[in-house]
Amino acid sequence: MAQRRRVLIVDDEAGVRALLARWLRGWGYAVRDAGTAQEALDIMTVEPADIVLSDISMPEQDGLWLAEQLHARWPAVPIIMSTAHDEPEIVWRSRAAGAAAYVIKPFDPVMVREAVDTAARRL
Repeated sequence: MAQRRRVLIVDDEAGVRALLARWLRGWGYAVRDAGTAQEALDIMTVEPADIVLSDISMPEQDGLWLAEQLHARWPAVPIIMSTAHDEPEIVWRSRAAGAAAYVIKPFDPVMVREAVDTAARRL
């Protein structure tokens, strides 16, 4: 199942994107990445991903804005939000924007895999 699933990683930090990409490829997922919310939308327009894993805190448009855009255009695509701030309001706002799951930085690979695998099973 995982081999057929494409994950779009969205984070303004190249090192975070590289780490997540390495893990996801190792778990059998196809991976694309974007450094901004707008770049992610551009990629989704051309080659939609099955799952989006996005940071919340990014310059210009943040991950919550991106989640709203993605949810409006591709409502079936699960969105997993990530942030270094485990605050109830941020979790609530993520869910309200259409996020299916939420992972905390620094990443625990077990938690990331669980969130992505769960999203893939629901497709």
